[in-house]
Amino acid sequence: AGAGTQKAIIDGIITAAEKGAAVISMSLGGRSSQKRQKAYEEAVAYAAQKGSIVVAAAGNANSNAKNFAPVNAPGIIGVAALDTLAAKANFSNSVGDIKMGISAPGVNIYSTIPDNKYTSYNGTSMATPYVAGLLGLMKSLDPDLDTSSAYRILHETGREFSSQQKTGKMILPHRAIRFLLETKLSFQEEE
Repeated sequence: AGAGTQKAIIDGIITAAEKGAAVISMSLGGRSSQKRQKAYEEAVAYAAQKGSIVVAAAGNANSNAKNFAPVNAPGIIGVAALDTLAAKANFSNSVGDIKMGISAPGVNIYSTIPDNKYTSYNGTSMATPYVAGLLGLMKSLDPDLDTSSAYRILHETGREFSSQQKTGKMILPHRAIRFLLETKLSFQEEE
């Protein structure tokens, strides 16, 4: 029914990290509290220690993502949604106050539904898999890539535009991959 518990989410983060997940993608979230925040922070720190990059949807309340968990936990890359004109989608929470905020398309995204059918959806939950997929590809090229390095690459190679203070830069996969490969090649040549 589209709902769950914080315990189930945290158990999922821990289980995925223990099983060696390169990227943990969470198209979910809700209002935060101090108690919930601490639990998410510990789970994300554990995942990072195990080598997982954690990505979470910013939320769809047209508000500040700093008030929503788990996206506001340190160590998470938070994803805002862009509309078809590459502007902040009117429903997307802002990630300007999230330490590692980034954006991706989140309007009219073709998605699977039961019975082998497809339809279009809107939401930061639609934008988050774009970022997670790119991070998965990046981790396949550099398994030692950590969250802060991965975010730095997404940020440095991302597209700047007018609403970026609210959404962060828009990911540009071809630039991120090229940057990662060139950096890795340059580092290998120096050795």
